[in-house]
Amino acid sequence: MGSEVPALGVLVDLPLGILMWCAILRFLLSMVVKEDSRAGVMRLLNAIVMPPVRALHPVTPSWVIDRTAPLYLAFLLFLIRFYLAPLAIGFDINGYADLPLEHLILSVRTEIGL
Repeated sequence: MGSEVPALGVLVDLPLGILMWCAILRFLLSMVVKEDSRAGVMRLLNAIVMPPVRALHPVTPSWVIDRTAPLYLAFLLFLIRFYLAPLAIGFDINGYADLPLEHLILSVRTEIGL
């Protein structure tokens, strides 16, 4: 799979995938830590995730509350990564593990022997 994805696909997917996973982590961490916490991890996740969340605010449906906005962003990024990017760039995705970022992570895990 790794050789089948064009370089443009990897360059598009990696930042979107990292942002998607950061948004999921920020949502999960906000369940146990205050959103305006001074903890370094939360401050880093807020710095990465909140600008795109604020940019999407005008088109976000009214039923999405502020605490779940990062999860909504992650869902939109997943849709872009799974459906739109392969269609626009021209590579095939058979499952979630075929996305370039997840494939890279799973291949490293296999090489390490976990």
